[in-house]
Amino acid sequence: MTTAPPTLEFTYDISCPFAYIASTRVRALAARTNATLIYRPVLLGAIYRATSAPQGAGGSASDVFNPAKKAVTGVSMQRTLKRYGIKFNPPPQHPRKTVNALRLLYCVADDGGGEESERAVLTDALFRAYWVQGRDVSDASVLLEIVKQSGIKSAPQLSAASFTDANARKELETATAEAISRGAFGVPGFWIPGVEWRDVEGRSRAGRFFWGQDRMHFVEATLLSLSSTTTSSSISSSTTNSWTAVPRLQSLMPRCTSSKTIPPSSGKVKLEFWFDFSSPWAFLGYTQLSRLQRQFGPSLQIELKPYLLGALFREIGAPMVPGLAVSEAKARWSRQDHADWVGWWNAVGCRREEEEEEEEGGWRGKVSVDSACWSHDANVSDDPVLSSVLDKAGYNGAELIARANAPAVKDNLRHLTAEAKELGICGVPTYRVLRDSGNGEWKLIGGLVWGQDEINVVEDLIAGWDPERSDEVAEVGKGRFGGGGKEARL
Repeated sequence: MTTAPPTLEFTYDISCPFAYIASTRVRALAARTNATLIYRPVLLGAIYRATSAPQGAGGSASDVFNPAKKAVTGVSMQRTLKRYGIKFNPPPQHPRKTVNALRLLYCVADDGGGEESERAVLTDALFRAYWVQGRDVSDASVLLEIVKQSGIKSAPQLSAASFTDANARKELETATAEAISRGAFGVPGFWIPGVEWRDVEGRSRAGRFFWGQDRMHFVEATLLSLSSTTTSSSISSSTTNSWTAVPRLQSLMPRCTSSKTIPPSSGKVKLEFWFDFSSPWAFLGYTQLSRLQRQFGPSLQIELKPYLLGALFREIGAPMVPGLAVSEAKARWSRQDHADWVGWWNAVGCRREEEEEEEEGGWRGKVSVDSACWSHDANVSDDPVLSSVLDKAGYNGAELIARANAPAVKDNLRHLTAEAKELGICGVPTYRVLRDSGNGEWKLIGGLVWGQDEINVVEDLIAGWDPERSDEVAEVGKGRFGGGGKEARL
C-alpha cells in the first residue's frame, strides 16, 4: 500500500526577515521529505496583538531587546545570511504594512507549493522586493508592478480590486486565526498535520507546530519520521521519540563544511563556553562538549567560563527571568522547545556504540553540578546536597565548597562576570571560538555565538569556516552522522 506524502504548512508574513530566510529553504526541505508544501500567509501584526506580544502589534520583536542582546542577535543574523548565501538589503523603513501583499497571495493558486505554484513564485517576488530591492510593498501600485514582473499567468486578472477581495480577506483571517490556535506567536511557522503526540505537559495533541527558521531540522526530522516504514503517522508518546528512527539525524542541522577535524593551517583552536548552572539551556550546551572534544581531538582546547548570569542581567538591563517577560504563547513554546531539544540530543546520541565511544574518549572536563541540577533535580544551592553531589563525583565535597568560598575564588567569579559584560555577552550558553595566531595571541572567529541551538555554527567555526573569508554555503547533509554527547535527559 502506498503511503500518502506528509503535508507541511508554511506560515509567514513578508515583513519578517526570518520568514524570508525560511522561504529560501522550505521548498528544498519539502522535496527532501516528499512533503506536500502549502503556503499560508498570515498577518504578523494580528498574531502579535492576539498573543499580547511585548513589542505591540505594529512593532518588531527586537524593539524590546536590551542593547547587548540586540547587538548579539544582529551579528547572528548577518552570520546566518552569510551561511546560506542570502542577499539582504533591508528597507529604510521597517516594518511596513503588508496586509495588501498578503491578500494578493490569496488571490492566486497555491498548487502544492512547487516550482510552478503561483503563490510560491509571487511570495518569492514579494520577499525580494521587501528584503533585497527595498521597494515599498505597502504601496498598491508597487504591488501590482511586482505581480506583473513576477511572470505568473494570473497577473492580468489581478488589480486594485484584489486588495479588497472578500475571499482573500477571509482566507487571510482564517489562516491567521488557525496559526494562533496552533500556538503561533510569530513567524515563520511550520504546521505538520496528522501527527498525534504528547506535549511537554503530557497532553495529547493532533498536529505539530514548530517556530523559527532555526528549527527546520525539527520539521524535517518529523516529516522523515512520518515517511519512515518503521513508524506510523500516529506517534503516541512524543514526536521526539520518533526521531531515533531517522538516519543521519544530526546531519539535518545545516553545516558549511563536512570536516570533522581542525585544518592543520588553523593550529590550535580554543572554545570558550560561558555558562551559569542556573540555565537549563546552558546544561544542554554542556552535554555536547564531550562530543566536540571527541570529534575534533586534542587540537581543540575547551575552556569553561562560569559567571553570574543574574548579575550580568542587572548590568545590561535584561529581565531577571526572561520567560516572564514574553507572551504566554511564547513561554509555552519555549517550554516545549526545550523538551524538543532534549529529545533531539537524546535521539542523536541513542546508539550504544557511541555511548561506549564517549566513555573511552570523551572530554574530561566533568561538571557534575550541572547534571545534578538539571538531570536529577538536586538542590545544589544547599551546601549538604552540593557536598553529596561532589562526593559522588569523586571529589572531597566539603573541602571543595570551602575552597569555593575563598575570597580569591569569589573575586575570580566577579571578574569573569565583568568580562562577560565587557565582551558583549547577553545570555547563556555563549560560545567563543578562537584560533592561535601563531604569536601567542588568540583571534576570535565569527563573533559571539549565543545559544546551544547554534552548535552547528560552532562546529563550522572550529572546523575552519570563517564568515569573513569563507564562501561555503550551509547545507543539510554535510554534518556528522550519528553519535551525540552526554545524554540530555531531564
